[in-house]
Amino acid sequence: MRVFLKYLFLLIIPVSTVLLWLSGAFHIKIPSEKLKKERKIVKNLKTFKVKSTAETYIVFTGTVIPSERTEISTKVAGFIKEFLVKEGDFVKKGQLLVRLDLREIKAQIESVQRRILQAKKKYEAALAHYKNAENTYKRYKKLLEEKAVTLQEYENIEANYKTVLADVKSAEEEIKIAQKLFEAVSASLAYAEIKSPFDGYVVEKKGNIGDMALPGKALIILEKPPYKVEFSLPESYTGKIKKGQKVSLYIEVFNKRIYANVVEIEPSVDPSSRTFKVKALIKDQKVKGGLFAKVFIPSSDKSLFIPSKAVFKKWDFTGVWVVKENNVLELRFVRLGKRSGNKVEVLSGISEGEVIVIEGIEKACEGCVFGG
Repeated sequence: MRVFLKYLFLLIIPVSTVLLWLSGAFHIKIPSEKLKKERKIVKNLKTFKVKSTAETYIVFTGTVIPSERTEISTKVAGFIKEFLVKEGDFVKKGQLLVRLDLREIKAQIESVQRRILQAKKKYEAALAHYKNAENTYKRYKKLLEEKAVTLQEYENIEANYKTVLADVKSAEEEIKIAQKLFEAVSASLAYAEIKSPFDGYVVEKKGNIGDMALPGKALIILEKPPYKVEFSLPESYTGKIKKGQKVSLYIEVFNKRIYANVVEIEPSVDPSSRTFKVKALIKDQKVKGGLFAKVFIPSSDKSLFIPSKAVFKKWDFTGVWVVKENNVLELRFVRLGKRSGNKVEVLSGISEGEVIVIEGIEKACEGCVFGG
């Protein structure tokens, strides 16, 4: 009996007490409805109610082109003496662009002038011989009629007369040739000054002072305004876009939207790309050729569009934070479609009328409560 009591007080009672304590027998009981998990409240979130829109825009890429683009070159070889314009300048028709140093042309002119002078001296000498030969010929012709000279003597004088006359005509012809050459070479001096063929912008300057300018080699590239944006549309747009229609453009360089009017529509479709080209006139004079442009063409399809900044991406996951009816945040997977400016189309994942977070998405968390 004594042994049993010993085990009872030293082993059984302490062990039973510990087990009851661990099982919570000595803890105060809390009703289950009070054990609901406390949710984190997230504030300073901006939301957006999703709604469908009947007028959306589809973005196409385009390039700004000038009405005319030309490469200015020289017709004669010469060293570049002076550039009178710089890239970006607006020039008027007839304005001086480049001045060449045509020393070789001037040397040729001096050489031709000397040739003309020599030809004239040769002509004067031939003319003097001709006059003497003519007088002698006339005299011998009269003497032949009077039978005062023999036929042989007359024919010798006549042959000399004809030879001298040919020398005169040859000298005259040489003067004419030299004068024509002088006119041609002198005309080349006009090419020493290269002028603008139309009002336009200097978009590129090639070469430097002292370089040799060669015929056919561009010195300056000019573009003539007004400018147009050229873009291609799928064949499904055939008949849906009209001349005079206004289209919206976004020029990334200027970071602004401008408008252009459709002026040309290519009548045929490219069989390889199944697209046709469209050109729209831009009135903004700040644009230049070669600039990249986004062209927004209206679409009649009804779609769901949300702000692009509402999209949450992590690795391969794309979703949005949805504020459910009980104000609890839920990260929802979505499938996106085309983009239109700062908005993106949602093909699946959310429905019209649902509320999504568009600002502060980095603070949102699954199961948290939207606190405004």
